[in-house]
Amino acid sequence: MMLLQTRGFGETALTNLPEVIVFVFGLVTQLGGQWFFFVAFTSLYWLCWPRISARPRRTAASFVALALVSLGLITALKAGFALPRPPTAAIAAAPAWPDPLADLYVAFTTDDGYGFPSGHALGTTMVYGAAAVILDVWDRRRRVVAAAAIIGVVSLSRVVIGVHYGVDVVVGTLLGLVVLKGIFTVAAADDAPGHLDPRRLFALGAVLAALALAVVLATGAPDHAENAAAALGGSLGGYLGWSRITDHESLPTLSPPVALVSFLGAGGLWGITDALDAPIPVTILATGGVVAFILVAPRLQVRFADDSVAQSAD
Repeated sequence: MMLLQTRGFGETALTNLPEVIVFVFGLVTQLGGQWFFFVAFTSLYWLCWPRISARPRRTAASFVALALVSLGLITALKAGFALPRPPTAAIAAAPAWPDPLADLYVAFTTDDGYGFPSGHALGTTMVYGAAAVILDVWDRRRRVVAAAAIIGVVSLSRVVIGVHYGVDVVVGTLLGLVVLKGIFTVAAADDAPGHLDPRRLFALGAVLAALALAVVLATGAPDHAENAAAALGGSLGGYLGWSRITDHESLPTLSPPVALVSFLGAGGLWGITDALDAPIPVTILATGGVVAFILVAPRLQVRFADDSVAQSAD
């Protein structure tokens, strides 16, 4: 039992490195954070860059779904194993730096909740691993090398900043590879070889999130209830939203003003729900509404534009 509790290398890494190095790794670790996935994939979906793949909107929606799948899966596993992080994971002395750098140092180099396996390692493996397969930028070899580099550096950062043991990130990475292989088996798009079906991914995310919520409630892990509820609401909202957009993948990108207002509204609702520690049903409804809105926003923009034109003509 003691071996499972300590799990080897990682518990003293934070105290043995210069603060600047730890801070750099704290920045790097954000590449695997759910907040970063939210910002990056929402922007990718709304901008819908044609060069990323032959089906850019479907590709971007798949990344949104993959982030939710990983969140539901890792929440179920963490609550199920209930193994702690290193003793100093939630503690970091602020360096003698000017604000807000000192506050960012603490925020980027601490974490709470259960620690096994690493959610950052699993999430980055799934997301960036999928990117190496379904994106069209560069060639396949360069995409694989880039994905492996990001996965490796983010996983290493979790140990360097002292919020995970080495085995946590190794298991998270290996599990991410296994899950990603399964996803390309069960969620492959029938009408677009080489692509994923977002609706199947969102359905899978909902199932895993429901399992996570059941495990959280059964084990009494309140720190993880919000993640389970967010994954469930987001997956259900994503399923409904993509069902409304699946036949309209060629919709235009959002204009910058509309994208900015939409992002502030969606991000603000998600942030308020998180800050208020809302009850589980409220979190499910709020995150479901946010993700559904993200997916249907391009269609809403076209509809409002058409209505404006019609009113002008009248």
